[in-house]
Amino acid sequence: MENRQIDYSEMTHDARRALERERDDLMERAEQLEAHLRVLDVIDGVLKENRELKELNEDLQQQLNDEKQMRAELEMKLMEMSKLSTGMAKKASEDNLLKALRTYVNRSKRKTADKRAFAKSATLEIANANGLDLPEDLKAAIESLDDEQAEPKVVTVQGNYNDVHDNNNVKLDDKEK
Repeated sequence: MENRQIDYSEMTHDARRALERERDDLMERAEQLEAHLRVLDVIDGVLKENRELKELNEDLQQQLNDEKQMRAELEMKLMEMSKLSTGMAKKASEDNLLKALRTYVNRSKRKTADKRAFAKSATLEIANANGLDLPEDLKAAIESLDDEQAEPKVVTVQGNYNDVHDNNNVKLDDKEK
C-alpha cells in the first residue's frame, strides 16, 4: 500500500508542477496580452492624432486657398488700377496732370499722417508711371507730405463777421488800440 501512496504522491506532485507550469505560461501570456493592449492603445492615440492633423491640414489648405484667391483678386485690382491710372494719365496732357497732382498734394496736406503718406506714394507712382519730370516746388511739396505737422490752430473772432471784413465801420475795443 505504501507503494500506491508514493504513486499518488508523485502523481499529485507531477500534476501540481504541470498546473504551475500552465499557470506560469498563462501569466506570461497574460503579460503579453497586456503589452499588446498597451500597443493598441498607443496606436489608437496615434490614429486619433492623425485624424486631428488631417482635419487641421484640410482647414489650413482651405485657408491657403482663400488667401491665394484673395491675393489673386488684389493683384488683379492693382493691375487694373495701374492700367487705369496709366490710361488716364496718357489721355491728359502733361500740364493738366501736373496741375491735378499739385491740387491733390495741396489738399492732402490737411489730411492725417497715414493719408499724407499714401498720397505721397500714390503721387510719386503716378508721376513715375507717366514719366513726368516734376517741377522742384512740386517735388519739395510731395517730399514734405509725410513730415510731422503741427496741429492747426483755431482762431476765433468775436463780433459781427461783416463788421470785421467791412473796414469802413470797424469798431476796436480800447484794449486793441
